[in-house]
Amino acid sequence: MCFFAHRASGKPTPQAPNSELPRIHQSLSNKAIAILYHPKPMLNRLAHPRVSTLALTLASLLLASCQSPTRAQYDVNGGWITYGTMTETVRGIDPEVTVESAATVAEGTQIVVLSGTVSKVCATMGCWLEFKGESGATILVMNKDHAFFVPRNCTGRSAHAIGHVVTREQSIELLQHLAMDAGAPQSEIDAIVAPKTSVIFIADAVMLPPGGLEKVVERLPSEQDATSVDTSMMPSASTNDAPTASPEGAQP
Repeated sequence: MCFFAHRASGKPTPQAPNSELPRIHQSLSNKAIAILYHPKPMLNRLAHPRVSTLALTLASLLLASCQSPTRAQYDVNGGWITYGTMTETVRGIDPEVTVESAATVAEGTQIVVLSGTVSKVCATMGCWLEFKGESGATILVMNKDHAFFVPRNCTGRSAHAIGHVVTREQSIELLQHLAMDAGAPQSEIDAIVAPKTSVIFIADAVMLPPGGLEKVVERLPSEQDATSVDTSMMPSASTNDAPTASPEGAQP
């Protein structure tokens, strides 16, 4: 007889023998556990249209968070100035790297977003920069093919660059040229007597915060073909593609 029914009807609840109480309690406990852990009620709830819609909404929000703009894209949308050709960058698609982690990026054609602080800039035309990381490490950022220039007074500013990471041997001539552009003393320039292999960032665009930046230098007609320094650094560059100079006096 169900003693719950007797309690609801106001009738006195029959007392089970003391020997039966443990068995009754155990039986009720087992049934409660079976109800709580039975898989079917949970499956039925998951199959409910409202629950399914909620799950899809949460999945969509998670996917959207993976597709959010990179820090560079976010700053550009907020008013940072872009020098060069800007392409939209998205987290999860375009890797974001620091000066310290740039060396670990595999060389290739994938777009990479680099962030750092400008520690040096070409004082002649603004055709290259040096980014410094939090640890003090630096990386050379070269504007692709001299296609654009940056303000020469941007030293000390936070900056982003979009482009590719390459590893190249820098010739003595190039190293001396960079030192000269940075305003190094002649003694420091003359001390460069050996080539150096370095990780270099070839930038399609550089982003800087607005305010107080000078107007960029305009390319002179005599400098239209002066792109050999940057072109030799590109991932797709090949010595087989370079034009071969004709012997002096030879007819074409």
